[in-house]
Amino acid sequence: MRALWNRILFDLAYVFFKLFFAITFRFPLFMWLRIEGRHSVPRRGGLIMVVNHLSLADPPVLWYAAPRHVCFVGRADIPSIPVIGAIARLAKTVPIKQRAPDRVGLKLAIETVQRGEALAIFPEGELSESRDLQPFLPGILLILRQTRVPVVPVGLIGTDKVLPYGKLVPRPAFCVITVRFGEPIPAERILSLPSTEAQLEFLEEQVAKLSGQCRARAE
Repeated sequence: MRALWNRILFDLAYVFFKLFFAITFRFPLFMWLRIEGRHSVPRRGGLIMVVNHLSLADPPVLWYAAPRHVCFVGRADIPSIPVIGAIARLAKTVPIKQRAPDRVGLKLAIETVQRGEALAIFPEGELSESRDLQPFLPGILLILRQTRVPVVPVGLIGTDKVLPYGKLVPRPAFCVITVRFGEPIPAERILSLPSTEAQLEFLEEQVAKLSGQCRARAE
């Protein structure tokens, strides 16, 4: 009975927030979305979305643009934030500690994909202040090796115009924001590359092609 109630609550919330963002993006934020490649996203089954990270607006923009529900990997402290934490739990956000070993978070991320969810990951680990694509952290490969699901690269363009780096309150953007979904990449194509560095570089290249960003060099 509880599982049924949770499912009903989730479905109602999904419809509500789709409508909420559809209205909010246009007014008062005055932003319009151009969604490209949406048809290439598998509608069912576990998959990983690899996404660039320009703004705190990235998750809601991607969530709205995707043709299916998307779970996100987020900061470990998100569930404790009033209101936002409740929304994050309802959206099945996976909390993981940043730049620190987190076996519990990693296990939860793997289980999320294995039960057939789409999991979005921002492998840069933090927002890009320079707008260049930052080197990807290797955590995504740990999840991919355990799940062996397709990877969909995604490029977000212009989200920093509605919520710039360092800002917490969105502003009217008066612009078109683009979400580009790439073709699904089989896990074996990535994991067959000879090293972790080569695998991460390949993923960075796929996202950079979609986002139009320059790739920052690791120090």
